[in-house]
Amino acid sequence: MNTQHRLTVAASFVVFLFLIFGGTMRGQEAFSTISTVHIGVHYQRGVTEENAKKTADFLQTEYKFISDQVGVDLKKKLDVRIYETVGKYLAKTNQRKPLRGAIYWRGALHMQPVDALVIRNIFEESLSYELALAILSQTSGKGCPRWLQEAYAVYHSGEMANYTPPIGTKLAAFSDLDQDIQQYPNPPQRNDVHFILGASMKFFVEQYGEAKAFGVFKVFNGMTSLEEVFKKHFKQEFRTIERTWSNFIASQTEAVRSKPKEDE
Repeated sequence: MNTQHRLTVAASFVVFLFLIFGGTMRGQEAFSTISTVHIGVHYQRGVTEENAKKTADFLQTEYKFISDQVGVDLKKKLDVRIYETVGKYLAKTNQRKPLRGAIYWRGALHMQPVDALVIRNIFEESLSYELALAILSQTSGKGCPRWLQEAYAVYHSGEMANYTPPIGTKLAAFSDLDQDIQQYPNPPQRNDVHFILGASMKFFVEQYGEAKAFGVFKVFNGMTSLEEVFKKHFKQEFRTIERTWSNFIASQTEAVRSKPKEDE
């Protein structure tokens, strides 16, 4: 076999390997990275560095605010991934519809392209909500219920302002909220759930003040029940708190009576 023939065979073999493994190599989706003190933003090739930096700066500022407010810190830098297309975002997060602009899932905050969120005017709202969930996930193993974490996330993000009150909602126990969260994962029913969650945090703020309402998260220690945490922190019997909250939610969602027409 002469030298020229060997080179031709070698070149053909390289092309063959590329055809076989090239798709797999491309499928690994190389990410570039921009980091702050608490945030590591990994972004795909189709995402501009400007948008990645915009995301990192916003999340770092939000992190400081939320962490100071609730008294909870992440144990390690938060992994944030920006995908270059909505399709890739959906595929990586096992979602069918792009209803959530971002999602905290499996220990990382995944998000659609920045421009997609900006067009829908949900960039700050989506990231604020998911970042709050990421930070408060640290309290899950300490007995803090999911509904309380989501109540803060909805309230903090301002998302509640987008929804109209669901008419005639009656809840007897805080545990009903966890059931609703699991039962209604997607809009439009999920929008009603989020309104109630936001209203629940509004209740705690109005009833006990921001410092007490937001400070409850750092009280969970994994050894004390929710009932005892609330009783100790809010200085009231748990059932009294729950009953007052139930009445508050009913007042926020009562049917709006139409005003009688004035005589012409």
